[in-house]
Amino acid sequence: MTVTVTLPDGGTDAYMRSGDAYVKHNDGTLDVVRVGAQKPHRYASGEWTDVEGDEKGWKKHHFWARPRPSESLPDA
Repeated sequence: MTVTVTLPDGGTDAYMRSGDAYVKHNDGTLDVVRVGAQKPHRYASGEWTDVEGDEKGWKKHHFWARPRPSESLPDA
């Protein structure tokens, strides 16, 4: 999927590689993560107004509860 960043002057920057994604940060910055690049391209707060495309999802670690001994499966 592509990522299109809209700039304050109305222009756009298009990132066209398959797998490109973006990350919005709480401080107003925007990172465009490109496939094969070692570092993301960063837009400072105020350097961009809108973004379209795939937002990068962060993997959340799930801690699955192990069954209690009384809940374990019976021996076959």
